[in-house]
Amino acid sequence: MDDDTLRRLIADIEDLKRAVKRNDPMLHEVAAPPGWIAFSLAAALCITLFAIPAHMLVAKYGSFGQIPSGYQIALFAILGLFLVLGGAFKVRLMMSRIIELEASGGLTRIAGSFFGGRMAHETIPLALGMLAGIGYSFYFGHPWLALSVTSFIVGVMSNRIALRGDLRAYYALGYWGTLAGLIALPFIEQAPFLWLFVIYGGMFYAFAAAQIVEKVVTARNARLHGRAAES
Repeated sequence: MDDDTLRRLIADIEDLKRAVKRNDPMLHEVAAPPGWIAFSLAAALCITLFAIPAHMLVAKYGSFGQIPSGYQIALFAILGLFLVLGGAFKVRLMMSRIIELEASGGLTRIAGSFFGGRMAHETIPLALGMLAGIGYSFYFGHPWLALSVTSFIVGVMSNRIALRGDLRAYYALGYWGTLAGLIALPFIEQAPFLWLFVIYGGMFYAFAAAQIVEKVVTARNARLHGRAAES
C-alpha cells in the first residue's frame, strides 16, 4: 500500500467517523418507529374534526362559550380522544421500539439520544423557552398566542431531530411548525380554531405526506439497487 492510498484511506475513515458522530443511529430508530405514518394521519384527523367544527360553530354563535352544550361535549370528546388515545398510541409505538432496541442500546442510551449529552444544551433551553412563552401568553391574557410559541419550538426541535437522526421527514414537521407559527402570530386571535387546524393539523398532514414520500423513494431505490446487483 503506497502513501497516497494510505492517506486516502485515513481520510475516508475520518469522514466516516464525522458522519457517525453527526448522525445518531439510536435517535433514527426510535424517532421513526413502524406505525408512525398511521399515528401522524390519526393525529391530523382528530385535530381537523375538532378545529374545523369549532371554528364554524364559533362563527355561528359568537364565542365558544355560547355554543350549545351538546356540541361542546362532542368537541371535547374528540379532543379527549386525541389526547388520551393518540398519546397512548404514540407511547406504545415508541416503547415497542425501545424494547426492541434495549438489548443493544439500553434505555439510558435511548433517552440520551433525545435529551442527554450535547442534545441537552438544545432541548433544555427550548423547553424553558416554550414554558416561558406559554406562561407569558396566559399571564397577559392572550392564551392563543401559545399556539404560535409551541409550534415554533416544536418546529425547531423537529429540525434538530431530522439533522441528528438523519430523518428527512422531520424537516416537513419542523419547517411547517416554525413558518406557520410565525405567520399566524399577528392573526391567531381572530380565528384561533382555524389557525389550530392550519398549524397543528397541517403540521401532521405534512409530516405524514413526507414520511409516505420518503418510504416510496426508499423502496424504489432498494428495487433499483437490487436490479443493479443482479445484473
